[in-house]
Amino acid sequence: MNTFFEGLSAVATACAFLAALYAGYQAQRLFRIELKRDEQAREAERKRQASQVSAWAATRIKTGGRIGFGVVLRNSSDDPVYDVQVECHGFTSSRVPTLQCLPPGEFFVANTVEEDAAAEWDYPKPIREVAGDPLRPFTISDARGVDAIIFRDNTGAGWHRAARGELRKTP
Repeated sequence: MNTFFEGLSAVATACAFLAALYAGYQAQRLFRIELKRDEQAREAERKRQASQVSAWAATRIKTGGRIGFGVVLRNSSDDPVYDVQVECHGFTSSRVPTLQCLPPGEFFVANTVEEDAAAEWDYPKPIREVAGDPLRPFTISDARGVDAIIFRDNTGAGWHRAARGELRKTP
């Protein structure tokens, strides 16, 4: 009878060992899931500011019906972004001059087409300063547009937003 209980004890010990192995496997699997979730949360936090920066081509209807063209830059985050480069097409120059700093807000950068203009692009002006003149985004025509916006966020990370909105980190 003693050997029966010893055998039963051995089977119970083996079952307990297998259960412990299975529990260890499940714990490791759950740990990997949580690790992946944490990494996704960190990536989302890294993209948070970058996802709030955008640019698009616009028409400015000036007083008297004159039409001007330019680019609207928007930084909806709470912090400035740096070394902002806007690549575009359909303007007198394919690149807006690099802005060392783009503070939070919305700005219009006019493309200068006057013969006597010293530069092809005007200084960025807050939208509220051109509020008397309606701004219309280019939404149907591809004659003018923003191809990409490249910038550094407040942590120094570089970002590239393509014409269709794809956002990727740059080296």
